[in-house]
This record gives sequence, C-alpha cells and structure tokens, in this order.
Amino acid sequence: MSDAPLRIALLGIGNRALPKKPEGSNFAGWVEQIARCPLTQLVAAQDPSDQARARMVERGYLGPEQVFADAGAMLSQTKADAVLVCSPGEYHAAGARQAVDAGYHVMLEKPFVTNMAEGRELLARIEAAGVVSTVVQNWRYKDMGRRLKAFIASGELGRVGQVFFRYVRNRENPNYPAYLFQEQYPLLYAMGSHHLDLFRYALADEIVEVTGQASRPAWSMYASVTTHNLTMRTAGGVFITYAATFSSMNNALPQESLVVEGEKGTLVNNSEWGEPPLLFYPKGGKEPVDLTAEILDSSTRGQYDAADSFILNDFAQAALTGRASDCPASDSFRSMELLEACRKACETGERVVLATQAGQQGGAQ
Repeated sequence: MSDAPLRIALLGIGNRALPKKPEGSNFAGWVEQIARCPLTQLVAAQDPSDQARARMVERGYLGPEQVFADAGAMLSQTKADAVLVCSPGEYHAAGARQAVDAGYHVMLEKPFVTNMAEGRELLARIEAAGVVSTVVQNWRYKDMGRRLKAFIASGELGRVGQVFFRYVRNRENPNYPAYLFQEQYPLLYAMGSHHLDLFRYALADEIVEVTGQASRPAWSMYASVTTHNLTMRTAGGVFITYAATFSSMNNALPQESLVVEGEKGTLVNNSEWGEPPLLFYPKGGKEPVDLTAEILDSSTRGQYDAADSFILNDFAQAALTGRASDCPASDSFRSMELLEACRKACETGERVVLATQAGQQGGAQ
C-alpha cells in the first residue's frame, strides 16, 4: 500500500457531505470523515450552490481555489485519485460517469443510480476502466449489521428459516422539503434500500422472488404510496416478511424491529436507525445474550459515524492496493434489482421472480 493518502474530490456539498448544523446531525459527514481518516485527503469539492461552497471554505476544510461550481472544471483542474459522489441521486450516474471516464476510483452515496439502464451502463464503464467502486450501504456496517452477519455465518444460529422486519415511522412532516412528498415510492427507495440490502448482506443469500402490496393512508401528504407489505424468498429457502410505512402516527414505538428465526434460537433488534443491541435468545430460553455488549457508543450518531468510517477506510484501502471493495457497485446494483422487483410486485399484485434465480443478470422477469 502506498504511504501517500488517497486524494479525494467531492461531487456535491449537501447535508450528507457537510451538515449545515453539525451539532444536531445524525452523522459527522463525509468531509469530516475524510479529514479524520489517515488514509484519505480532501483536495477539492464541487457544488452549484454558492452557499454550500462558502460553507466548505468558512469551516476551513478547503481554500477558495479548491471549490468549484462546475464538475468538469474540478475534475480537469484537480490532481485526485478518487471521486466521492454526494450529489442528489438523480445526478449520481452523470457524476460517476465523468469520474470513471477520467480514470478515478469512485465512491457513491446510496442510491448507486436511480434507474436500471443507467446502472448497467455505468457498471460496464467501471469494469472497462478497471477502477475501484464502492456504494455507501450504512446498515451493513453499523455494529448491529456486522454482528448479525458474523453470528449467522458462525453457525451458532443454525439454519435460518424466516425473517420478520417491521418499520414504522412518522415522516408526515410538513416542515420537510416539498420535493420529498412528490417522489415515487419514497419509503422503498429511501429506507427499503437500506433494509433489503441488509437482508442480502447478513444472510449471504440472494432474494429470488417477491410478492407484495402497497398503499397510502387517507391522511398522507405524499403523492405516492407510503406503506408496503412484502413477502420474499431467498435462494436458500429463507422467507422474509417486510412491513413498513412512512405514515405512522405513533412516535412511541421503536422505528425498526428485526426478528431472525434460526433452528438454534432467535435474533432480535429493536432500534431507531439500526443501532445495538443485537440480542440472541437460545432455543427455549428467555434470557438473551447481548451480542453487542462491548460496543461503547450505540447512539445514532455513533453508529452512523462508525459505519461511515468503516466504509471510507475500506474504500481507501481498496483503491490504494487495487483490491475489490467490500460493497462494489456490482453488489449494490443487485440490491437495486431487488427494489425494482418489489416495486413491480406492488404495482401488479403478481409474484415477481428475479432473473438472478436462474443465474442471469437483468433484474425481475
């Protein structure tokens, strides 16, 4: 591995990159993560917003000559090794394409891209260029997600038979930006993208068929459906029940409830944003074992930052050594295929079989 840090240029200086109110944010943000990481160095940033660029300079992360309004200008005038794409999802494909075509390694905030055709085209470019790619999938790398995967892989749970997941959130907030209420399938793409990817990751198994329904309660401010009831089956025969809504009026229950049933016991996690504890109830027992007992910071902020730190370090090591990252774009694209299958199942009311069941590529049939 090179002793020199990985030089990163940033596309997009939104809240995920540089929170407007750091003290009240759920995460430090990518700019601060890059500053903390000994393997990385921020060398430039781009955003069309004058206020966003000014915030970057005022907080001392970059000089005025290192911030750009135009992405092309930044990429042509900056000596960098990698590009971190933090622009809104609809611009991910264009930004990543520019970076890959210029020979840069690329790390993208979730979602990878917003449509399947763009995703396939971008994957082909990444493969042809031979660059390292990573897509941010936080729920994998929070301590609960990593312990969940490790415990299942250890065999101590035995064969997994079924997974139950409930997500109840009140996101009917009139103070949120108006565009959020016009997005299609907002829950599925904003949060399902985390949850369904976590199932694939933790089970080390692919979901091969989906059935489902979607609805929107009368009081909802959203233009599209906000509630989903999905049933999925993996290639290994695990059944997953997924019930989720953005339109809950209950702010007392934990947002997330995960139950994984194995032949040797049950795993349980109740949380707001995938935080610990992860509890194991051995078969027939009523006293759980806390699989995350040693975690020092189980707060929402602590867990987001731990996951972001892991992702950034893994990307930097992969780019500096030439190995594959832990969550390359090709892996995240499979989660996109699953999201599209869930959407199709809800729209048609029919069972959707994913093409990966037959060892093919190309999404749902």
